[in-house]
Amino acid sequence: MEQAPKVSILVPFYNVEKYVGKCVESLFTQTYKNIEYIFVNDCTPDNSLEVINEHIRKYNIGEQCQIINHNQNKGICQSRNDCLDNATGDFILFIDSDDYIDQDMVELLVKAAQEDNADISGCGYTEEYDDHSIEIPQKYTNNYHEMLKAITVLTIKGVMWKLLIKRSIIEANHIRFMPEKNMVDDYLFCCQVFYYSKRFTGVNKCMYHYIQFNPNNYSQRTIYNINHQAEAIKETEMFYKEKGVYEIVKKELYIRKFIAKKPLILDKKCFDIVKWREIFPESNDAWKELNFSFGNRILFKLAASPLYWIVPLIMKLK
Repeated sequence: MEQAPKVSILVPFYNVEKYVGKCVESLFTQTYKNIEYIFVNDCTPDNSLEVINEHIRKYNIGEQCQIINHNQNKGICQSRNDCLDNATGDFILFIDSDDYIDQDMVELLVKAAQEDNADISGCGYTEEYDDHSIEIPQKYTNNYHEMLKAITVLTIKGVMWKLLIKRSIIEANHIRFMPEKNMVDDYLFCCQVFYYSKRFTGVNKCMYHYIQFNPNNYSQRTIYNINHQAEAIKETEMFYKEKGVYEIVKKELYIRKFIAKKPLILDKKCFDIVKWREIFPESNDAWKELNFSFGNRILFKLAASPLYWIVPLIMKLK
């Protein structure tokens, strides 16, 4: 009988003591069994490592687990690269250490990948708040151009943690995260993986639970976050041009640029009209492709015009 494919579940962790117990509980109780677990301890200052070790002992799966300890904090990108460098599975699956997954998530993703001979098998996710949850389905098709456009414009959220990926795709094309850029999201990595993949499939269930109430979450919106999103988008644009697919995704890339910078007008914590005009001015009209309110559409039109100085006055009145 042919052995089931091996899955490497990759979990960098830092300062997640309150959340990591539920995370590893969901990983160690998967209905799918041929799994190796690789944890990277990015010099966590709390008891996250102790919590993980307690669960390893509880489930008696030490032989399936590898823990890599950094001697200094190296950041999320290097931690993810260390996970990849130590993975040996046929497929890889990243999990953020403050999130958790359904017990049958790995089984269903592997089954879909095998049935459709897919390089990427994905699912939807659920945003978990203190007092409610929001399911966010993700549509996967086997149309290559549709998938490349979807990951570019974020119709499929540009993160690794809901994607089961053939490790051979990553290794054959030397895909890694970029620590020297210290990017705050997975955008470039995801776009590269989608570019090199040829077959896609999905499970129509929201099986990944994305915690929204962790104050240390990497996705918290700040000027720093926006700057590094812009850096990731620039790198992705260069990659697409090098590979000759830029014209295919040009419209979607413009929309992605606009999405990245819109908090500079709409979010009072990040408001900076000058920076908004400086970042990706070629995307200033992309709001026309998106479903904004009439009032916000007026703001964007003013922001791109010589009357941009009016926008701060309007925002003060809100």
